[in-house]
Amino acid sequence: MRHGGDIYTASEITGKAICEIIDMSSSVNPLHLPEKIKRKALKRFPLLHKYPDTEARAFIKTFSELYKIPHENIVCGNGSTELIYLIVKALKPNSVLILEPTFIEYEKACRVNEIDDVEKVFTLNKEEIFEMINKKMQKRKYEMIFICNPNNPTGWLIDKKEILELANHYEDSTFVLDEAFIDFAPDETLLRDSISSNIIVLRSLTKFYGLAGLRFGYAVAFFKTIERIKRYRQPWSINSLSQCIAEEIIKDEEFKKQSHDFFLMEKDFFEYSLNKLKLRYFPSVANFYLIEIHKKGIFQYMLARGILIRDCSNFYGLNENFIRVSVKTRFENEIFFKELKKFLES
Repeated sequence: MRHGGDIYTASEITGKAICEIIDMSSSVNPLHLPEKIKRKALKRFPLLHKYPDTEARAFIKTFSELYKIPHENIVCGNGSTELIYLIVKALKPNSVLILEPTFIEYEKACRVNEIDDVEKVFTLNKEEIFEMINKKMQKRKYEMIFICNPNNPTGWLIDKKEILELANHYEDSTFVLDEAFIDFAPDETLLRDSISSNIIVLRSLTKFYGLAGLRFGYAVAFFKTIERIKRYRQPWSINSLSQCIAEEIIKDEEFKKQSHDFFLMEKDFFEYSLNKLKLRYFPSVANFYLIEIHKKGIFQYMLARGILIRDCSNFYGLNENFIRVSVKTRFENEIFFKELKKFLES
C-alpha cells in the first residue's frame, strides 16, 4: 500500500466500505467532473461496442489548437506511466540519471527494460539540484535524465529556464521532464520547448483534472522521437470514454479556475494547520505536502481510522519518518488534522 491510492486494500484491512476511506495518499483533485462533461460522455455509451481511436485524434486536434503544437509532436497513452515505460523501451538508453527523491516508476521502467546503468542525484535542498546534476554530468555522459517538475514528493518547482539551460548544455542527452503536476504552475511548462529539442515532456490528466480512474496521459517531443515511441505502443490502450472526457476537460477554463481557487484556499488551511502543529514540511506548489514526523506508527494509526496517507519510506533517500499527504476537501482535511493532533499528543 505504499504507492498511494490503494483504497481497495485499505477497505479489506479496515472492514470499511471503499466510500468510507478518506484517501489522502493520492494527489488527485477531489472536485467532481463538470456535469456537461458527464453528459457528453454518456452520449458515447452507444458506441462502446466499437474500438477506440488508437491515435486519439479528437484529443490531439483539441490539444494542438490550444497549445499550437503540431500533431506529429504528440503521442497519447494509458496514463503518463505507460508512456514512461514506452519511452525507456523505445529509446533504450545505456545510462540513466534520476533526480531523487521522486516518482519510483522511472527506476522501475529502467529495471523492467534491463537498463542496469542507473545513477541517482539525491537532495532535499532545492538550491543544490543543478550544482549536483552538473557535477555528475561533467564526469560522464548520461543518455537519459529524469526530472519531475513540480517534483513528487517534495512539491518543489524548478525554474524552466534552468532546465532549458541544462538541456542546451548537454545536447546529446535526452531529458524526460514529467509535468504531471504542472497545471498548478502552468506558466512553467516546457511543452513548446520540447518540439524540436532533446526534451520529452510528459503530462497527465490524473492529478489536476482528477481522472485517476480513467488513465489518460500524453507526451510532447521532437517528431522523430514520437515516431519511435509509437512503434512500441499497444493498440487501443486508451478507451473511448477517457478520450472523450480528456478532449473536453482540457479546454474547460471554468473547471481550471474553480480548481485553482479551491486549492489556493485549502492549501492555506493546510499550511496553517501544519504550522500550528509545529511540523516540518516542504513548501509545495502542488496539491500535496511532504511532512516529517518522528513519532512512529502514524500510517497504521491513520489506517485504523479509515484515513490513507502515503508512507514515503520506499522513496529513494527517505525513511519511515516521512509521509506525503494530499489536499482534499475541507471536511476531509479537518478530519485528518483532528486525528493527526490526537496522534501527536497520545
